[in-house]
Amino acid sequence: METEQRNRTTMFKTVRAYLDDNNSVWSGMAPLQTAVTQFKNKIGAIDVAAQKQETPTGATVDKGAARDALEDVLFLTCEALGVLGHSSNDHDLTALTAVRPSTLQRFDDEALSNRATSVLAEANARKTELATLQVTQANLDELDQALQAFNAGKVNPRTATAARMVQTESLPGLIREASGILRNEIDRLVNLFRRSDPDFVAGYRAARVIVDRAASRTTTKTAGGVPTPNA
Repeated sequence: METEQRNRTTMFKTVRAYLDDNNSVWSGMAPLQTAVTQFKNKIGAIDVAAQKQETPTGATVDKGAARDALEDVLFLTCEALGVLGHSSNDHDLTALTAVRPSTLQRFDDEALSNRATSVLAEANARKTELATLQVTQANLDELDQALQAFNAGKVNPRTATAARMVQTESLPGLIREASGILRNEIDRLVNLFRRSDPDFVAGYRAARVIVDRAASRTTTKTAGGVPTPNA
């Protein structure tokens, strides 16, 4: 949430608290009750969107762990297959498995996934030969599972980013809607108490001021030099 959005939301909550504290003054006015309920619902929606936008995600960490696991088992499989490629004079297999841990670390996600897929296919085709090097079916299953976990995990950070973008895009609309309820309904309905309870109205106007937390100053709109509530 941006500073301006946060400041405006803080004002919303100040107004909500003031209205709750003075419920006995206005609760008999049905239209104001309805407007306040709608306003509170908007604040709740803003909080939910902001929380989803700002909640840290473990997707990137999970992806890193999945990549580390794949690189580890892939390197060991390449070492075993590299021996077979050398002994059988299979230049293609030798080239495919000519990797070091540092080589795998430099691969981008797609290159690593593609290399692991090719190595796994070669390993599955040479199970009998690999068994002589103590590479078991469990080892090949480990490579297969590590590859599947990596392929699933590499999209999670993008998915999490997309989800946060949705919340980021929804916040301005929710804040505009809450501001509209204040400006077009609650402000006007509260003004109707100006003669019967001027202190209540004055307190409401004070609650409606948006405080600029970043600059530690009060931001208000003025009309003829008289402070008025922010929109």
